[in-house]
Amino acid sequence: MINVIDKRNAPEVRFDGFTDDWVVDTLGELTDVYDGTHQTPTYTESGIMFLSVENIKTMTSNKFISAEAFNNDFKVYPQKGDVLMTRIGDIGTANIVESDDPIAYYVSLALLKKKTLNPYFLKSVIQTEAVWRELWHRTLHIAFPKKINMGEIKKVLVNYPASEIEQTAIGNFFRDLDDTISLKKQQHEKTLNIKKAMLEKMFPKKGADVPEIRFDGFSENWSIKRLDEVFVPSVPNNTLSRSELNYESGDIKNIHYGDVLMKFGAYLDSSDKIIPFIINARVQEYRSYLLKDGDIVFADTAEDEMVGKAVEVTNTESSNIVSGLHTYVYRPQIRTSSYFFGYYLNSQSYRGQLLSLMQGVKVLSINRSNLSKTLICYPDSLDEQSAIGNYFRSLDILIEAERQEIDKLQNIKNACLSKMFV
Repeated sequence: MINVIDKRNAPEVRFDGFTDDWVVDTLGELTDVYDGTHQTPTYTESGIMFLSVENIKTMTSNKFISAEAFNNDFKVYPQKGDVLMTRIGDIGTANIVESDDPIAYYVSLALLKKKTLNPYFLKSVIQTEAVWRELWHRTLHIAFPKKINMGEIKKVLVNYPASEIEQTAIGNFFRDLDDTISLKKQQHEKTLNIKKAMLEKMFPKKGADVPEIRFDGFSENWSIKRLDEVFVPSVPNNTLSRSELNYESGDIKNIHYGDVLMKFGAYLDSSDKIIPFIINARVQEYRSYLLKDGDIVFADTAEDEMVGKAVEVTNTESSNIVSGLHTYVYRPQIRTSSYFFGYYLNSQSYRGQLLSLMQGVKVLSINRSNLSKTLICYPDSLDEQSAIGNYFRSLDILIEAERQEIDKLQNIKNACLSKMFV
């Protein structure tokens, strides 16, 4: 049971049975603080695992040093129940040492050796706004990379319950919540990897006319044609500025290249709230430019190799939509099944052609003439197109649901961090 209380130096939300005020000490009083080796070590193929800033979230590394180097350089080293915290570049990301195996670590990490605080409580309190503010004010922001010195870490103030039982209850609560978030992220990553692998295997590789993996019942070779033999440049785009758009209301929506690049999936529902409306004063000019279901919108410019990313427009019966700044619209001249081309045109099977066509240095672009000459490969069977398109769409729906669940859990954690600590 959790109680909501009102006390001067106590959190807003507490577990049942705890009412005493919390106490305040510095990290230097609560832990012994050390930093790692200041020298880049000589790495070995195996031996003692060597951790640095980039390893803090997983607490694993593929870098090792010899046992001899470890014994010479690490008289004090991380042990089970200690906390490691980043102190150079990234400041204040903490994790718990869960293993009894010897671990070596770099100067970019601070070792907080346990004295009295429960390690899971300590890891969690470091994530609170109060401790973050302490770390931020004590960080040398003019240094490159920014860093917090060991002496300053020792001065960081921490509010905590004197009761080890309450510390453990809070620490275990956040440990379980972190474990749940971690498992959800692992599942999410697994789904993303499945999609990535299927995008490579369910569309033909360069020079092939059949994919490596197909649904049962389909065996015909796919057609290979130029893009402009299957799609034709359609309605013109516009160059409306953001000042001529709004996100509140209107009769026509306007998608520009940034909206295309922002979309994780390969299709764009015209009712999507990320797409702004054209202001009423400009609406009449664009009523003849409306997009249709199945139209493909390409982004013709970007600051990276996302140039040529495409979305297939869907659900236009619910919202009028036109194409805006730095986009090309292509309309199919054959019968197509929903979603197939949206995914195909974002796969490596197709996009592998675009790299050599990109122009520019910092900002890359691709012109319509070159885009029109690219080759596309597709099954003539609408049933096969539908099976592939719906498969990837179902994956994207699952991916989005997983992402929302992770966000929800992270929001719960953030709310608990603000209410269960002082």
